[in-house]
Amino acid sequence: MKEKHLFTLLSVEAAACVLFCILQRSASALFTTIAAFPFEQMGVGLRILSLSGAVGNGAAILLYLVISLIPAIVWFLLKWKKKSEPIDFLLFLLSVFLFILMYYMINPGLLNSGVPGTGKWSLGSTFYSVLLGYLLIRALLHYENAGTGQLQKGLWLLLGTVNIILVYGIFGQELGRLLQSLEAVQKGNTGVQLEGGFFTFSNLTVTYVFLFLHFIVRIVPYVLNIIVVFLARMLLAAMREDLYQEECIDTAGKLGKFCMWTLIVTIGLDGGFNMLQLFFQNRLYQMEYAVNIPVFSLAFVLAVLLFARYIREMQKLKADNDLFI
Repeated sequence: MKEKHLFTLLSVEAAACVLFCILQRSASALFTTIAAFPFEQMGVGLRILSLSGAVGNGAAILLYLVISLIPAIVWFLLKWKKKSEPIDFLLFLLSVFLFILMYYMINPGLLNSGVPGTGKWSLGSTFYSVLLGYLLIRALLHYENAGTGQLQKGLWLLLGTVNIILVYGIFGQELGRLLQSLEAVQKGNTGVQLEGGFFTFSNLTVTYVFLFLHFIVRIVPYVLNIIVVFLARMLLAAMREDLYQEECIDTAGKLGKFCMWTLIVTIGLDGGFNMLQLFFQNRLYQMEYAVNIPVFSLAFVLAVLLFARYIREMQKLKADNDLFI
């Protein structure tokens, strides 16, 4: 996947996430949670088709069976192409679970949950967790005995997947969280009736501004990490061509410096926003203080810096050997 194609994919994903967030607010009955997408919508469509008549009911049953059997069909295709692995037995379990999942999506009234409104979310989350677990394990088995070039290509693709997750974090998770917070503040502070029958509204402008500021503070690390991933992919592409070329050394140095600044900006924004909230706390109707200890980010920065240093030393060693020869 070239950078241009990846950027196009990320743009389409961002637009789809924004649309889903809007639909979740305006058509909440049909878009309850992203974890149930697209099963919830397919379930509604199959239910409407089933209630349309005898022919529609037969078509709905057929589509229900075909959708549920998709993982098993994938197993047969892998077996036919002689690319199957022992872990692929999970595809049959996914088909069985998909039968159950789609049945309840078609008949949501039969869903029983101790926490109201979590039935579709729990079904979708369980399916995606098993599916992603299967894909990750299969990828690890595929690259277990791979050569250096194949491992570099696998890491390059994995980094592209990381960017897909980061874009969802911005336009799916964080944007949805912002809209939910705005709605909660608006509903919780509609106004107070006074004795004279007059109505006074709370001044929520400052709270709204801080909610948007907090949204910016939360998404900046995502944006910076997306840039880090693009730089890392550029480094891997340069390494595949020639590990000792100057472009590879320069890219490794830029990546290390940018990772360090990413960590500094992330820590600084959290502390600065907390201080700003403290200063305006008397005028805020919703506050959220965050104390983040980015241990994994720090370890990643140190690893990148160490890797860049290794590349530089290897290049110097090669230059010395070339002069000796």
